[in-house]
Amino acid sequence: MNRAILFDLDGVLIDSMRCHARTWQEAIKTQLNIEIPEEYFLINEGRNSKDLLVAVIKEHQIDAEDDIWQKVSDYRDHLFLEAFTPRLVNGAKELVHLLHGFGYRLGVATGSTQQVVEELLSKTGIRDYFSALVTSEDVQFSKPHPQPYQLLLQQLQVRPEQALVIENAPLGIESAIAANLICLAVTTTNSHEVLADASLVFPNLSGIGKFLKKELEKTMGNGAWSFKSLFEVRHAS
Repeated sequence: MNRAILFDLDGVLIDSMRCHARTWQEAIKTQLNIEIPEEYFLINEGRNSKDLLVAVIKEHQIDAEDDIWQKVSDYRDHLFLEAFTPRLVNGAKELVHLLHGFGYRLGVATGSTQQVVEELLSKTGIRDYFSALVTSEDVQFSKPHPQPYQLLLQQLQVRPEQALVIENAPLGIESAIAANLICLAVTTTNSHEVLADASLVFPNLSGIGKFLKKELEKTMGNGAWSFKSLFEVRHAS
């Protein structure tokens, strides 16, 4: 069975977005003397460090060296790994266990670095469920560009109609749609209204698990089946 579920990492699997936001705030304040509200990082989740920092520097018209983003990013990663105690979003382990047991191929596409991703997945005990990872080092363009999910499809050897994305941020949803993928969203860090472009929005991961379990059981053995057949319109509410 060639069916895959493609996950964002932070805020979908790992309960880390608040810590990401706080450590980004501290790093940018320390290195660039700029104060950024927490909401900025929640809305812009999915961008890699370079894209995020270049945007911040441009928006605040800071005269900085070309490689300052790397210095700030490295400092931020250090702060994050020191401050964060890895923990899963409620229902994450149950969901990946359920989907893996049903034969779904699982992958992650994230704007985080390889080091951070491997450490978080390993320490939370779910690394072995995932056949493919796409991190910030693997792509030229970060979300909302489709490249992260396009590359993940290639690694998992599935077509867009055979895969579905689970996201929690608008840039990730935009990336999934641009890659011609159906996207479900979960309101762990952003409101239903912010995530309205997803095909369906759920309040938690257990709801997504029940939905996918039901659909898989109904369509078992159906060779013509596709995720897109579940939705009459692309952006159903």
